[in-house]
Amino acid sequence: MATIFCVTSTVPGVLFAGVELARRLALAGHRVTYASFSEARATVEAQGLEFMALETSRYDEFLATDTKTGQVQRLRHLRARRTRALDSLAVSGLLRTVHSRAPDLILIDGEMHEHIIAVAACGVPMALLNSFVSIWRQPGLPPPHYLVRPGVGWKGTQIGIWCLWQALWLEKRRRALMHKVQRVGCDRLSLLRQLARDNGFDFRRETDNSQWLMPLTYRRLPVLSLHAQEFEFPHRPPERVRYVGPMLLETRNDPRVDDTVHAKLDMLFERRRKSQRALIYAGFGSFFSTDLGLLRRLIEAVQARDDWDLVISLGGRVDLAELGQLPAHITAFDWVPQLEVLRHADVAVTHGGINTIDECVLSGVPMLIYCGHHTDMAGNTSRVEHHQLGIAGDRQRDSSQAIGEQIERLLKEPRFARNVQQLCTRYAAYSEDRVAERAVERLLDQARQQTSP
Repeated sequence: MATIFCVTSTVPGVLFAGVELARRLALAGHRVTYASFSEARATVEAQGLEFMALETSRYDEFLATDTKTGQVQRLRHLRARRTRALDSLAVSGLLRTVHSRAPDLILIDGEMHEHIIAVAACGVPMALLNSFVSIWRQPGLPPPHYLVRPGVGWKGTQIGIWCLWQALWLEKRRRALMHKVQRVGCDRLSLLRQLARDNGFDFRRETDNSQWLMPLTYRRLPVLSLHAQEFEFPHRPPERVRYVGPMLLETRNDPRVDDTVHAKLDMLFERRRKSQRALIYAGFGSFFSTDLGLLRRLIEAVQARDDWDLVISLGGRVDLAELGQLPAHITAFDWVPQLEVLRHADVAVTHGGINTIDECVLSGVPMLIYCGHHTDMAGNTSRVEHHQLGIAGDRQRDSSQAIGEQIERLLKEPRFARNVQQLCTRYAAYSEDRVAERAVERLLDQARQQTSP
């Protein structure tokens, strides 16, 4: 079996998906080391995986100090500043480990550009992990940060989609130029180019700034997309991209969820089982702020429905006291075990994060999505609408009455639950058919063929 390094950030969705992939590969007999930042240690080691702590980037600290110096002086000392800035990226530790241990394959978060470029020079086979929906510019496929469906409205036409991609390309060029001027040659893109030169990485040939990710993607590195292609809009992905199915880490102990929370939830689940009450779950993630106004309208919508129970997860973003006195059938928590609640829920009200959507599908729960409009949430919401897995609400305009009516539709119209269940069956097939494990085996076989005499 092979020695594999899995390298990701600690963003919850990326981390949980990466750890689940690593867990499956370890069960398949591979020797897996998981490299991330120190706060990921407990999550990784809870799965019985070897953990390697990455050095934390000091780039923000460098910028904070660097901006205190005048622009002329910064320009005069550009070379010395770049040396300090490159050192602040803190990639040397991973580089040394890769040199010393020589893994057979590195699976790395596609947004960790500093680590990707530095490690690429080692000659170790590498594949990127994509935690978003399709980020590639393909015919008929809009950029994933737009609430656009192909064939719907002007923006969904071929020319409309082309215009959206052009607007994105211009915005990326504008932002790159602005950062270069503001940071006087020590912006991230300039540092990546310098890092590529220092490590013999052909930056122009290997990178691509016309795709969705900021600031760039890679032209030739293979990609494992940690989602199901059936959730996408119909399109043909690039040949180097392989969808390996959603990576749902089911056993993730959260110290923020104590016995009191579990006890309250158990009472709600038991009451639902005995009285056939509808359970509505509202969770808006922990990475972005929760909309307090939307929450209050949701509470008002459910308040008059004695046959519904509402469980709200605030994600540590809103003080419970700000919600005021809640009726007995509405319960708010700082944190909940989301997977456990979804297994009992009839409808989920959420923000459009892809990992929550995947968890809803695998739990068979239709969704009412109030898009958070961060990263790929708009594109995720559009795909939910396209496949009729739920309804896209209007965060700004929907009244409490409209929210209640849409929840009612999701509860009463069987097509939503039926479509979710059909997609759930497709999701489960990825795991049953060991698609991820076989995709990694293929990468290893290709690496062996390339290195054999």
